Amino acid sequence: MPTVAFHTSKILAFGTIVRPSNVVLFFLAILLGAFVTSGISAFEEPKVWLAAISGTLVGAAANVINDVMDMEIDRINKPKRPLISGALTAQEARWYWLALSALGILTAAGISLLHLMIAISSTAVLYAYSAVLKHIALLGNIVVSAVVSLGLIYAALAIGDLSALWFPVTFCFFFNLGREILKDLEDTEGDRAGGANTLPLKIGTVKTLYVISIIYLSVVMLSLVPYFQGLYGKWYLLSVVLTTDAIMLYVIVRAWRTQTKENFYRLNSLLKWAMLTGIVAIALGQLE
Repeated sequence: MPTVAFHTSKILAFGTIVRPSNVVLFFLAILLGAFVTSGISAFEEPKVWLAAISGTLVGAAANVINDVMDMEIDRINKPKRPLISGALTAQEARWYWLALSALGILTAAGISLLHLMIAISSTAVLYAYSAVLKHIALLGNIVVSAVVSLGLIYAALAIGDLSALWFPVTFCFFFNLGREILKDLEDTEGDRAGGANTLPLKIGTVKTLYVISIIYLSVVMLSLVPYFQGLYGKWYLLSVVLTTDAIMLYVIVRAWRTQTKENFYRLNSLLKWAMLTGIVAIALGQLE
């Protein structure tokens, strides 16, 4: 029985360290990019599914190596993470990162040379992000947001014209940028102890909240553009305003009212739902 319990906890740790909710959202975002480009027929194309799998594996690997690089900081910020709790060792996590990265890159090789190059370069950039860039004010936030928004293009590259993706990619970039900065606010205590130079540590909480507020108010206004340009119809407008935009506005208000680590954590979790509803809204707009 102890052996069974050990294996079960180890499997759960391998699942937890990749951040499953983030991985699922990234998988859906990759598929959304293909759907926006080619409609429902995109899902009949094997290359789309290969791209979704490849991109998701690379993204999952990035989450693993991020935990390895952040072990000292996470002792303060996230003591329940698998590496800090002892559920996984750093060596196990490094091998796991290598396996996930290799599988993601090999899968990309089955799509095209371009996808292979993107997978390799994304793996390298995300490693650099975890090792160095995330600790540089704003630069790390921009880099990871750019790579995440690239996911919307990844599958679409294999099947069609990318011009229809300008809005989803722009929306995704700025939405994720705001969330990444809010995560830095949440992690201020550990980042300070670890010698990081994130935006909140550089300019302070209040100025950082101004930056987040400007970003999310801009994203709310941006979300209206496709409707008024006639790209998406009323179902898109209703869904994005009543869900994604409403959540972003709520996050702005609550972040200003309660400036605590616990509240920033709750708001970051809520923003994951906003990303999901944003994906649904864009999909609905595509169906109209």
